[in-house]
Amino acid sequence: MAKRGVAPVLAAALLIAAFAATRPGVQAIGVCYGVIGSGLSTTPSKSDVVQLYKSNGIANMRFYFADQDLLNALRGSGIGLALDVGNDKLGDLAGDPATAAAWVNDNVQAYYPDVNFRYIVVGNEVDGEASVLQAMQNVHDALVSAGLDGSIKVSTAVKMDTIVNSSPPSDGAFSDPSVMTPIVQFLAGNGAPLLVNVYPYFAYKFNDGIDLNFALFEPSSTTVADPNGLTYTNLFDAMVDAVHAALDKVGFGGVDVVVSESGWPSADGKGASVDNARTYNQNVINHAGQGTPRKPGPMEVFVFALFNEDQKDGDPTEKKFGLFNPDMTPSNGVCYGMVADDLPPPSEVVQLYKSLGVRNMRLYSPDSQVMDALRGSGIGLILGVVNEDIANLAGCQSCATNWVMTNVKPYYPAVNIMYLAVGNEISAGEAARSVLPAMNNLLIALAAAGLAGIKVSTAVRFDVVANSFPPSSGVFAQGYMVDIARFVANTGAPLLVNVYPYFAYSGNPNDISLNYATFQPGTIVKDSGNGLVYTNLFDAMVDAVVAALEKAAAGSVKVVVSESGWPSAGAAAASVQNAQTYVQNLINHAAQGTPKRPGALETFVFAMFNEDRKPGEATEQNFGLFYPNKSPVYPITFR
Repeated sequence: MAKRGVAPVLAAALLIAAFAATRPGVQAIGVCYGVIGSGLSTTPSKSDVVQLYKSNGIANMRFYFADQDLLNALRGSGIGLALDVGNDKLGDLAGDPATAAAWVNDNVQAYYPDVNFRYIVVGNEVDGEASVLQAMQNVHDALVSAGLDGSIKVSTAVKMDTIVNSSPPSDGAFSDPSVMTPIVQFLAGNGAPLLVNVYPYFAYKFNDGIDLNFALFEPSSTTVADPNGLTYTNLFDAMVDAVHAALDKVGFGGVDVVVSESGWPSADGKGASVDNARTYNQNVINHAGQGTPRKPGPMEVFVFALFNEDQKDGDPTEKKFGLFNPDMTPSNGVCYGMVADDLPPPSEVVQLYKSLGVRNMRLYSPDSQVMDALRGSGIGLILGVVNEDIANLAGCQSCATNWVMTNVKPYYPAVNIMYLAVGNEISAGEAARSVLPAMNNLLIALAAAGLAGIKVSTAVRFDVVANSFPPSSGVFAQGYMVDIARFVANTGAPLLVNVYPYFAYSGNPNDISLNYATFQPGTIVKDSGNGLVYTNLFDAMVDAVVAALEKAAAGSVKVVVSESGWPSAGAAAASVQNAQTYVQNLINHAAQGTPKRPGALETFVFAMFNEDRKPGEATEQNFGLFYPNKSPVYPITFR
């Protein structure tokens, strides 16, 4: 819908769509599950968390202490578990073999083989503790006595500052060989890996000489040539290979390395943004199947962490590594439209976003006051290029450069700009054919300005898809969309799509039930093409877009629902009750994804405010969650 106003976005901002499609060569991708956050010890339930792992195709879990509820929830799930004993247990486990035997009996043997234990992690980032090795030995002996040592390995997780002289990587050595050599000798003797927590973020944060793109696995001017002849194009590989070099130097180069934690914070620090966190996490998943220059081949990696943990000690970034909020929804945001009288000033709108826990915004055109208000807020932004500018930007590279230098460069990175949306719902004639050249010129301008991390896309109406029933028959109606799809595939950008079950329902109420359109029970549709089952219209519409992308040889492209909502007045089915039902159900549903693309789906709810100056039907003015005075049209919960 052209010039839509504000739309809260349930951004699956950090959730990684590729867990379910991990490359075949990847040994395993896991996610660390920590509970140092408000209510996280009990909410969500452990069974809900296990279901969250399964629905997102996450193969492995790391948990930091033995928990009966979690272990019971994991029974029969097939999820591989790296279970920590807890640093507070090290002294007891080291001092008494009987204590270690009891711990193994209570927390491992009682659940095996229903729970797929892979590693027992004896100590996490414990510095120079002599008790670590003795505790490892006692736990290992207990596993041997229980007949479990063949399938469950005992290790410890160390931090990167265990390594010194890590640049170049081949110089890597253990900072205290007297501590680490006996540990790795134990690992080698038992066929266990060394677990290492690898955080390029902290290396980047504390060293101004490290390029952000090099830390994010993005194309960079930085290339590290090691004297041993190996070349490094990202910091992660260099850090891991420094560990391999240290292992070689103490005579145990055959010990495998498992990356037991790695992630990037989404807020509250240098380079900590939703966009950078998403980029790093997705890239580490994509990269894991390749291994490193020194040790090519699949490697095992655990992404840190499942949830934001607001009670963690230390730097504020420590609380912001999560892929999800504690309610299992991804971080959320709001698009900011302004076609209304008496809207609050931008500074108040930004505060409204923050008070609601809305983490992202879509802005339909550059506005200096809004951009200034967003500085330092951490709110992720989709910045729109207005339709009227498309033809000029398509035909003039210098114009695109000027647009970027005026509307992007002065604000980034203080404003967390994630995507440029080049046009909104342009779908006919010469104007549509100008979209792709404009996108390309803006991409070139961003690269020249050193802003290549900002992705360039366009927002399209759902009617760019023809043959949308059944969803598997979806195909792009016009050839220009195939070219756009391939462009975003090649550049790693998503396709932004405005998806409105309301309009499909209002145009065909005899064949589409209201319950099916508003995520309520009553209708089940089976796709005759692939056998998938649909219980709501939204999923069917999104999956028709996915099918069209596949037919355009762009099946890897992520779909971002850049607008979706329901009007509260102005037509027969446009009521406060229906609007509240649809929007709340959409928010609750976004973390699940669709039958064809399970996993969190980045979704922008339309809109933040009722916009009384919008042209067209009366419903166009009544999609807002709030009136301009910031009072709610109906209550909605984002978190």
